[in-house]
Amino acid sequence: MLTFLPTPIGNLSDISLHVLEALNESDIVVCEDTRVTKKLLILLQRNPIVSQHFPMIAPDNKKFLSFHSHNQEKFIQHLTPDFFKQNIVFCTDAGMPNISDPGTLLLQYARSHQIKYQVLLGGSAFSHAFVNSGLEGGFCFLGFLPHKQHERQNMLKESLEFHKTLHIIYYESPKRLRESLKDIALIMPLAKVYLYKELTKLYQSEMIGLAKDILSNLPKDILGEYCIIIQKDDKHIAQNKILSLTQEDILQLDISLKQKSKLLAQISQKNAKEWYALLLEHS
Repeated sequence: MLTFLPTPIGNLSDISLHVLEALNESDIVVCEDTRVTKKLLILLQRNPIVSQHFPMIAPDNKKFLSFHSHNQEKFIQHLTPDFFKQNIVFCTDAGMPNISDPGTLLLQYARSHQIKYQVLLGGSAFSHAFVNSGLEGGFCFLGFLPHKQHERQNMLKESLEFHKTLHIIYYESPKRLRESLKDIALIMPLAKVYLYKELTKLYQSEMIGLAKDILSNLPKDILGEYCIIIQKDDKHIAQNKILSLTQEDILQLDISLKQKSKLLAQISQKNAKEWYALLLEHS
């Protein structure tokens, strides 16, 4: 038997009785990071209610196996259906398996080999952020934005089409948050953005506004995981809405000279090279 378990994204009290039961009965815990999961079980065990009713949850009673993005294919290659005659649970470091986290290959293996499995109900950061935003209607969750700038900008441009009717939700790491917000400011300068940090944790925070305004209010040191919600464009603002920006608006954007040059070329008689030379001269 294989059970996929959601784990708390921050507050340990968010764990469900169903998950505690599955952990208590498990023989083997397959997880993204064995250190993180062992620590989770140790912290849960310290709760007197948990220790009393789920005594076998202690990590000393389990065998732990690592399954993550770097070893998952090799892990699957060495599996046999007999492995699942034991009581197996799978979890990632935080949140729901298979949602911007490993687990999909394991589920596909179980399905293709007619291995019984179940997925326990649990929340994710993107759904929690959406409820916090107070927005309503449909949304599109697209996971993490690409690492490379040109790929990230292409994804944002492609999302403009369904941005007309859907809110768009992304995850972002602290390392790339600033750059991603710059790209959102470039591609969707008039879109309202909701930025959430460390949901359900002690230092949970929310910032709302245009991407360029949020950028200017970011702390120098950016820490924690982030969820970005881009409110849908109710007025069906097309991609060429960027042409409504004035020269002064573009000059004030916190983007590279090359990007400014391209935007300025779209609203003037000068080409991008001419603008770049002019901006470089006055920088």
